[in-house]
Amino acid sequence: MALPADFAQRVKSSADIVRIIGESVRLKKSGANYAGLCPFHQEKTPSFSVHVTRQFYYCFGCGTKGDVFRFVMEMERVPFPEAVRRVAQRSGIPLPRETAASEAGDAEARLRVVLEKIHERALAFYRKQLQSAEAAPVRELIRERGVKPEFVEEFGLGYAPSGGTGLAQFLQREGIPQEALGASGLLLRREGSGFIDRFRNRWMFPITSENGRIVAFAGRALGTDEPKYLNSPETPLYSKSRILYNLSRARDAIRSANRAVLVEGYMDAIAVHQAGVKNVVASCGTSLTAMQVRMLSRYGSEAVVNYDPDSAGVAATDRSLALLLEEGMNVSILRLPQGLDPDQFMQRQGAESYRTRLGQAQPFFRYLTARALELHGTTTPEAKLACLNFVLPFVAKVPNTLIRAEIVADISQKMDVSSGIVSEAFRRAGLERKSSLEAPQGVTPIPKAEAMLIRLLLDNEEARPEITSLLETKNLLPELELGKIVSALLALIGSGSVADVTSLADRLEENEQKLLAAVLFDKGARPVTIGEISTYIAALERKSLEKQRAALQGKIKEAQNSQDTQLTVKLLQQQKELDRQLAGLI
Repeated sequence: MALPADFAQRVKSSADIVRIIGESVRLKKSGANYAGLCPFHQEKTPSFSVHVTRQFYYCFGCGTKGDVFRFVMEMERVPFPEAVRRVAQRSGIPLPRETAASEAGDAEARLRVVLEKIHERALAFYRKQLQSAEAAPVRELIRERGVKPEFVEEFGLGYAPSGGTGLAQFLQREGIPQEALGASGLLLRREGSGFIDRFRNRWMFPITSENGRIVAFAGRALGTDEPKYLNSPETPLYSKSRILYNLSRARDAIRSANRAVLVEGYMDAIAVHQAGVKNVVASCGTSLTAMQVRMLSRYGSEAVVNYDPDSAGVAATDRSLALLLEEGMNVSILRLPQGLDPDQFMQRQGAESYRTRLGQAQPFFRYLTARALELHGTTTPEAKLACLNFVLPFVAKVPNTLIRAEIVADISQKMDVSSGIVSEAFRRAGLERKSSLEAPQGVTPIPKAEAMLIRLLLDNEEARPEITSLLETKNLLPELELGKIVSALLALIGSGSVADVTSLADRLEENEQKLLAAVLFDKGARPVTIGEISTYIAALERKSLEKQRAALQGKIKEAQNSQDTQLTVKLLQQQKELDRQLAGLI
C-alpha cells in the first residue's frame, strides 16, 4: 500500500526537523540554525548543521545531507514510505487512507517493517501472559524486587510461558509470513518444520531502539535455568553494540542534565529510573562499545559509571572508562558500599540514599588512583612505577591540558611521587597533546553576490522567471564561480519539481554540495531583494561583454595585420554592437 503522492510534501512542510533530529542528536543553537555531533561518523568537534527554515541538514565532516525523511531513513534504516509515516506520527499528522501500490524500498527495509510489527505483537503477548496463573512466581519476584505496578507497565515487563509454542502459535494466527518469523530471533526452527519459542519460562524485558521501537527482548531465567539472562540474537532490527537499554526513555533527561548514569543490568536501570534518576541507561548485558558511547555523547557530555563492584564489574568500569574518555566525555565513578549493585542498594537503603551517593561520585582520576593503589601499593619504586603505568593509558585519552595537570597533582600526592617525575612520565609516554580540538577546515571562500543569488532563487518563487531568463538568455552562467550549483538549480526549477535544498543537493557533486551548505549555513546571510540581484546580474553582463570585447580586439588586430579588410569590417561591426550594449547597461 502506498501513501497519496502529495502527502510527503505536506508532512515535510509541517514537520519540525530540529525536534525530530534533536531526538537523536544533541543540538545547540548556532546563529539562526543548530549544530551538533554528527550521528553518521565519529567526531569530537560538531560539524553537523541543521537549517531551520530550509528543513535541511548537512555534515561538513562526512558530507551526509538531506531532509527530515532522509534522516529517519538513515537513522532507523527504513524505506521512504515508512519514514514519511513515522515523521507524520511524531508530528501529530493523521495518516491518510493508503492506495494499493508497490511500496518503495529494498527487501531488507521491508523486512524491518514486518519485524517491528512482530516485536510489537510479541510485547503484547508477553505482557498478557504476565497476568496468567502460570506467571504467579514472576509477579511475586517483581513484588520482592520492589518494582511498582506503574513501572511494570512503563517498562513493558512480561512473561514467556514454559510451553514452548505459545508465542509461535500467537504470531502465526496473526498472519505473519514464515520467513519473517524465522528472521525475528524470537522463534527457533524445529527440525522438520514449524517453530518453537526461543524464550520459555522467563521474566521478559523488552529492549527498545533509540527512538522507542521494540527491537529485541531479554529473558531472565526463573530458578536455576541457564543462562541467567538470555538475549535476542542479532537481527536486521537488533545489533547489541548499537543499543543502550532505556535510552529511549532517558535521552531527554540526559540532554537536560547533560549527564548520563551508566549501569550494568536491566533491573539496575529500572531501579535507578524508579528512584527518580531518569537519565539512566544500561549496556544490555554486554561490554560497553564505542558505538554505544558515541550514541551517549550525542545527548550529554558527562557520564557517571555505576557498575557492579564485583571483579567483573570493576573490569567493565575500567574498559568503559577508556572508551568514554576517548570520546571526550567528562567521567565520574560511583562505587556503592558493601559490594552492592544499584538494584540491591536501592532495596536496602532506598532511593534517597542512592541519589545522595550519586551526587558524591568521584572524578575518574581519583578512582583510577585508588584502583592503582589497591592493585600495586606504593611501598617500593617498582610498585609506584606499576601504579603510573596503570594510570597512563587512561590519562592519554584526556585532551585538556588543565585537567591533565590536575590529574598529575592528584596522582603525585596520593603516590608520594614528585609531580615533576609524573609529568615527565606523561611526556615520555607521548601524552603531550593539543589543549583543544581543531575545527574542521572551511570550504573555499565564495562570492557573496552568488550566494545571495542562490538564496533568492530558492526563496522567492516570483523572482525565478525573471532571474532565470536574464541568466540564460544572456549566457551568464559561465561567468559564475558557483555556476554548477546555479545551473542545477535552474534545471530543477525548469523540471517543475519542488525547488528544495535536498533535491538540489542530490544533483550536485560532493564539492558543490559542500559549497551549497556553506551558502545556506552562512551566519551572516540576510534577506535578498530582486533589485540587488538585478544589479549584480547587470554587473555580470558587463563583465561578460568586456571579456567578449577584449577577445574581439585581439581578433581585429590579427585581421588588420593579415590585411583581411572584409573580416576587419565584420569584427568592427561586432565591436560596435558590444559597445552599444555596454553603453545601455546601468
